Amino acid sequence: MSSTGARAVGTDGTDFKHRQRVAASIKLSVQYKFYLKLLFALHFLILLPLWAKVGGELVFDQFKLMKQPKLWRRLDLPNAYPWEYVWCLSFIPIILAIPSFQKNRLLLLKLSYYSQFLFGITPCAIGLGSQFPELIDYIRFGEQSKVPTFSGSFPMVILWYLFFLAVFQIQGFSMYFTFNLLNAWRRDPVILKQSADKTQNIDKKDE
Repeated sequence: MSSTGARAVGTDGTDFKHRQRVAASIKLSVQYKFYLKLLFALHFLILLPLWAKVGGELVFDQFKLMKQPKLWRRLDLPNAYPWEYVWCLSFIPIILAIPSFQKNRLLLLKLSYYSQFLFGITPCAIGLGSQFPELIDYIRFGEQSKVPTFSGSFPMVILWYLFFLAVFQIQGFSMYFTFNLLNAWRRDPVILKQSADKTQNIDKKDE
């Protein structure tokens, strides 16, 4: 004899669909974290040479804390632009984002998202615009132009535009994946906790 009472919770298929949705969201969250870590590593590969350039200028030229080594004089680097000093702070979004991965801290990741635009995109956009006249000057006059050079011969404006090309891609994808990760965490508090637990388990296995 069939029962006419209400079905037990979870036996009508809704629990299975919910678990599928949770599993898919957790998988996406883990993938986004992996992509962001990879992009952060690429970011540091570009950031380190700029730190060396700006830091060397401060130590050897501005404050004269140390005598210029021969290699530094041979490089003959031009003075840093103001936007370079600001972009040197673009590590801040990374140190905000990495701790947020452990327990899926929305606030930290949100701060990282906005600081990526503030310290990453904005100074590069300013640099792109301010150095455009130098690029035009070099295109028009070539070696006779008065653009700053690297090692006394190679035009720095070419290096800077290669730098802008790489940085805008890295920062753009970083903001894209950060935005999607924020949306994944906001979707369901259960997903928030399970995704964080899974990430912690993966980190423990790596150790």
